[in-house]
Amino acid sequence: GACANTDKSTARAATAAVRDFFSTKFPELSGRPFYITGESYAGVYVPTLSEQLLFGDDAAAGKGADDVNLVGIAVGDPCTDNEFQADSMDMLWYGHKYGFVPDEDFTLLWNECGERHPSLMTAGRWRGASREAEAEGPTHRAHSRTIEADLPRPRPGQPRTSAAGAGPRDEECMVARRRFLATSSRAFSQTWDLAYINDLTLFGYASTTESTSKGTLDDETAAYLSRADVRRALHVDTSPATSWPGPIPGWKYSSDYAACNGEAAPGTPSMIDIYRRIAPRLKRTIVFNGDTDPCVSYEGTREAVRRVGFAQMEGHAYRPWFFNASAADEELMRAKPVLFGPSLALWPAGPQYGGSVVDYEHGLSFLTVHGSGHMVPQFRPRAGLHLLAKLLSAEPFAPPLPSDTQIASMTDSDFDRVIDKWTSTAKG
Repeated sequence: GACANTDKSTARAATAAVRDFFSTKFPELSGRPFYITGESYAGVYVPTLSEQLLFGDDAAAGKGADDVNLVGIAVGDPCTDNEFQADSMDMLWYGHKYGFVPDEDFTLLWNECGERHPSLMTAGRWRGASREAEAEGPTHRAHSRTIEADLPRPRPGQPRTSAAGAGPRDEECMVARRRFLATSSRAFSQTWDLAYINDLTLFGYASTTESTSKGTLDDETAAYLSRADVRRALHVDTSPATSWPGPIPGWKYSSDYAACNGEAAPGTPSMIDIYRRIAPRLKRTIVFNGDTDPCVSYEGTREAVRRVGFAQMEGHAYRPWFFNASAADEELMRAKPVLFGPSLALWPAGPQYGGSVVDYEHGLSFLTVHGSGHMVPQFRPRAGLHLLAKLLSAEPFAPPLPSDTQIASMTDSDFDRVIDKWTSTAKG
């Protein structure tokens, strides 16, 4: 049952599975438009799989999968690039952003103590959880019940001397660090049994995220995927893994790219490099991010997409998009777990702000999803459905704004009239 995989081996295996799906199992579907979506670490899985399908192992020859008509992709709250996501995937940075850390403590910890609390996602190497005792050393063991990873210990910073020469201020850093841990659910911990803030959604309940919590969405998903008939339908009935969620002890995974990978060497390619190659070959590439996600905050993702380097389309600067907040039926409201669709209601609310979007050449877009944590389809299902519809239709999320030149030439009354009309049109 033990296995070891990497980003590249996973892309090759997934490519083989997709090609077999179209060429062997369902040849009648070959050539139909195919889309790939995913979230979180699928920010690596989806682009690397897409690259394999489009170009094959020999990038120069460009020998892709002729029987797979890959048209578009969408990745949410994704691992994208170490450099540009470093701050926004740090729990101290996030805690200060949302008011858990006073300015003076943040300035001390971040700038003078060198304190960092990277997300579990940034480890670069993971393994199936075991009962091993924690080892002492330069790393600390983090886990999410089934996965363990060694992260660099939060840095206490180099001892520094005050302007008056009073000596090292290690104690001041230690007190500020402990104060942060005490008031932020241990830095938005994914491992602490007493966590009181959901590490996946800032505004969600923290006590209902584990698959062992009966009646939760994770519990129901685990029960469904562990059923014998479901395992047979998914062709995993012979897998050594007999339950979900996994992975099993002995499983290991290592990152190859500079995306959620604290071990990446300088110069290691990230998803920025892959987007530059695949987006021009696709009809639509959407990168989206919940705007309250604690573990992958949107700022770094937005900057990483900008650094792909495609020109921004005229009139398609950062602007709002809207979705229809339709009513949910009573049966759904009674049956749904508390963390599914927390904004769903029995009454319709009409067009609502869905987030903000910016569009670049080659069909590349970045957008936020307002009020969502890490998993948009779970936390904002109506906005998520709207997003998927736009992926499939290739329609813009919002009409273009007037150009800068046009805005500069407007009188105040003209501007008010144009923006009123634009907003009404954008709301649909």
